Amino acid sequence: MVISRRFQIITFITWIGIVPPGIFLAFILFPSKEIEWLNLIILFALLFVTMTMPLQLNNITVSFERWITFTIFFQYGVFAELAFTQIAMLILVFSTKSDLPLLHRFCVNSIIFTLISLASGTLFHFAGGVIGSTDFSNICLFGLIYAISYTTINCVLMQVYLYFELGIYSLKEKFVLWDFASTMILLPFSISLYFLYEHFGNNAILLIGIPFLLVLLIARMYNRSDNLNDKLSFAGIIGRELAERLGFEDVIRTFIEKLKDVVPYDNAYVLDLRNGEHLITLMASEYGVITKKVNGLSFKQKKTEDDGLDTDNPKIFATQKEARVLNNFEFLQRVESVMTAPIKRNQKTEGFLILTSSRKNVFQALEMKIVDVLTGYFAISLVKARYYEKTVEQSVRCGLTGLHNFRYLNSKLDEEIIRFHIGEINSLSVLMLDIDHFKSINDTYGHQSGNDLLKALARLLESFVPVEAILSRYGGEEFVIVLPNYGKSETTKLAEKIRNEVELSTFRIIPDLSKEREPVDIHMTVSIGVACVPEDAGDAKELLRNADRALYIGGKQAGRNKVGVYGNEWIETL
Repeated sequence: MVISRRFQIITFITWIGIVPPGIFLAFILFPSKEIEWLNLIILFALLFVTMTMPLQLNNITVSFERWITFTIFFQYGVFAELAFTQIAMLILVFSTKSDLPLLHRFCVNSIIFTLISLASGTLFHFAGGVIGSTDFSNICLFGLIYAISYTTINCVLMQVYLYFELGIYSLKEKFVLWDFASTMILLPFSISLYFLYEHFGNNAILLIGIPFLLVLLIARMYNRSDNLNDKLSFAGIIGRELAERLGFEDVIRTFIEKLKDVVPYDNAYVLDLRNGEHLITLMASEYGVITKKVNGLSFKQKKTEDDGLDTDNPKIFATQKEARVLNNFEFLQRVESVMTAPIKRNQKTEGFLILTSSRKNVFQALEMKIVDVLTGYFAISLVKARYYEKTVEQSVRCGLTGLHNFRYLNSKLDEEIIRFHIGEINSLSVLMLDIDHFKSINDTYGHQSGNDLLKALARLLESFVPVEAILSRYGGEEFVIVLPNYGKSETTKLAEKIRNEVELSTFRIIPDLSKEREPVDIHMTVSIGVACVPEDAGDAKELLRNADRALYIGGKQAGRNKVGVYGNEWIETL
C-alpha cells in the first residue's frame, strides 16, 4: 500500500490536534484512581504479550488485548487506560513489520485509540458507571455499555480511515462481526480479572492471566497449523488443477492465476533455464494481466553464479535493499519485496519463479513453503503437457512436410463450418492444390527427389498462408488451405498468386537415379481449385469435394497450371 506524502502530513497534523489535547482532557475530566505500580507493570506485560499473539480467522486478524485494557479502565479510569494503550501500541508498532511508514502507522493508531477511549469512557460515566466499583451488577451493566460503545466506535473510525485513505465505502461484514464477537467474549474475562484482583491482588494474574495466555498461545499454534493445513490443502487442489491441464501454456497460465490465491504478489514471472545457463521468460502476470510481453522486468539472459538466484531453495527479499542481491535483474516498476523459487524436476533446476510486490515484508515463511510445494506440482505438469503436446503434434502433422495432416484438416474444417453457421466468421473458402505431372518427376528423378520437392513446396506455401488460415497436406502431392473470412474473389486472387509464384520458382534437387548425383534445378507447376461457403457448399465434406472438382475440371482438364473456380452450374478456369 502506497501512502501519499500529503496524506501522511495531514495525518500527522490531525494527530497533533487530537492526541495531546485528548490525553490532557482525559487527565482533567477523568483523573486516575491511585495507581498500584506493580499491578500496572504486570498488566502492561500481559497486554504486550497478548498484542503479539493475534489469530487469523477467515482472513481477518483478531487480537485480544481488550481484556487487559478493559480491566485497566475498570480499575483506574479513562486516563490510565488511554495512556496505557498508547504506550503498548507504540511498542507494538515499532516491533512489527509493515510496508506502511512507522510514523504514519503510529499516528493513525494513536488517533483511533484516543478517540475510542475518550468517547466510550464518556458514555460509561454518562450512563452512570463508577470506576473502581465493587458492585458486580454495576460493573457488568455499565461494562457492557462501555464494551458495545468501544467496538462500535472502533468500527466507525476504521470506516472513516479506510474511506479517506483507500476510498473504501464499507467495512467487510466479517470484520465487524469478529470485532463485536471478540469484544463480547473478552468482556467476561476482563470483569473476572478485575474482581479477582480486588480479592487476591496481584495473585489474580496466576488465576486467570497466565492461563489465558497459555490458552491463547495454544490457540495461536493451532491457528497457524490450521492455516498451514488449509493452504497445503489448497495447494493440493491447485496441483490437481495443473495436472488436468494438457496444454503447456495453459499449465503456466493456470499456475500463475491460482498462485495469486495463496501468495499476495503484484507481479509474477516464470523463467525457463535453457541448457543450465540461459534465462528466457515464458509468461508473466503484471498487475493482473497475464502476458508473454514483459514490461516490468529486465535481466541478463546469461545466468551467473552471483546473480542472487538460489538454484536449490526459495528465498525471500523483504525489502528493496535486500533485493539488490539480484544484481542481474532490473525491476522497471516499484518493487519493495521479492520472492524467488527454483522450478526443479528430478533434482535439476529447469527454471525460476519470481514474485514481486510494491509493499515491504509481504512474503512470509509460510507462503514460501507453499510456493516450494506448488513449483514441484508445476514442474511435473509442465513435463506432462510437453509430452502430450508432442504426441498430439505428431498425430496431426505430416512426418515429411511438417504440415498438418488430413485428420487435423477434417477436424478443423468442421470447426470452421460451425463458426460460420453461428456467425463468428462471415465466409469460408478452401484452396486445393495439386502438383502437375508429379508422377513424371518421381519417375525421372526418383522418389526421394519427389519428397524434397514436396518439402520445398510446403515451405513456399507457408509464406502465403494468412494468420488464421490452416495449411495441410491432403495426401500424395495435394495440399489444402482453409481460409476463414475469405470470400471467393480474395481466395481466387491468392490462388493465382501461389500458382504464378510456383511457376516462376526454381527448385534444386539431387536426383536419386543419377550416378553423379549432381544438383539439378527444375521447374514445376500446380493446378488449383477454389470453393467457398456459403455459395458452393453447406458442410465440410461438400466444400472439399467441390474444391476438388474445381481443381480437376478447371485446372487439370483445362490444361494444367491453372486455377479452377467452382460455381453452382459452372466451373471457371483462370
